[in-house]
Amino acid sequence: MRKLIILVLVATLAYCGYWFYGAHKIENGARDMLAQARQEGWGDAQSVSLAGFPSRFDLTFDKPELKDRGGLWRWSAPFAQIFALGYEPNKVIAYLPSGQMLHLGDKTYRLTQDDMRASMTVGYSTALPLENAVAVVASPVLTPQGAAKPELSADQLRLAIARKDKAQGAIGASAQAADLVMPAAAYRLGAEAKKLKLPADLLERIDPKGTLPDTITRLHFDALMGTREPIDRSALEAGLPGLMTFAISDLSLSWGDNDVSVEGNLTVDPSGYPDGTLTIRSASWRNWVGIAQGMGLIGKDEVKLVTGIGAMLAAKNPDGALEVPLIFKDGQMSLGPVPLGPAPQLVAQRQ
Repeated sequence: MRKLIILVLVATLAYCGYWFYGAHKIENGARDMLAQARQEGWGDAQSVSLAGFPSRFDLTFDKPELKDRGGLWRWSAPFAQIFALGYEPNKVIAYLPSGQMLHLGDKTYRLTQDDMRASMTVGYSTALPLENAVAVVASPVLTPQGAAKPELSADQLRLAIARKDKAQGAIGASAQAADLVMPAAAYRLGAEAKKLKLPADLLERIDPKGTLPDTITRLHFDALMGTREPIDRSALEAGLPGLMTFAISDLSLSWGDNDVSVEGNLTVDPSGYPDGTLTIRSASWRNWVGIAQGMGLIGKDEVKLVTGIGAMLAAKNPDGALEVPLIFKDGQMSLGPVPLGPAPQLVAQRQ
């Protein structure tokens, strides 16, 4: 019995030593990061504290602030907290309270929500490779300072990323197997917004005739990206890892009686330009033609031509849905045979 008691005491003292050593390292690391942020001009906080003994590491930043050094934006919050269990330090949960402030140019907004938190898991390595992360915001409301009505709101916002086997991110650059683009790492990306209520001025620009409801029922995104390097501490310190492949399995919008979805595969050259085809599909394409006309994107005289071509293409599908390829090639993009101009430059590969 005496040996058991001694063993328990030794284990307890060892764990206490581990906690206090870990707490010291975490708090000092947070203070060093804060000092660096102040020096470089991109962040600040009134104070940093750590609690949670004996089972957790609870790190709290009081009145944190992040900002663009060019003065374009600034974010602040009453506090920010990061939690980790003592026996699982590689898994953390972050919490942000309601009442955050966002400054964009000369405009100031207040963000309120029922709940906002994120969880992240990294690998057991000094490089801290990202394994997965999930962020959920319940009932966010963005309100301009001094305004009575919100400008933007939603029932829920979700963001997620999870590491996958790198082979899952491979995409063929052509029909030849030898042209297979194999990234160093692959990650599945997901995002979803439910009942997203748009600002009145934005809705008026999109739909001046008032045919669309002010709330997007659902916006969903699911894709697999392949990167040149795994996402870890050293990669992020050097900038975002280069994008090599991008496969969209579902990018869809449900807005009133209107729908549209996008899927397809892209490879990305060393300069960051995509190559490949995305298929845009909509069963309510006639409604989108009317909306495009209302926005001034197509003229009244062009509506009949566009509708006629759309009807011929849609006749190939039993449900009457229109499918149009969005093609990226040699730094340019086109909608079917119609040139659209230069393609967007995505995150380039670091050499």
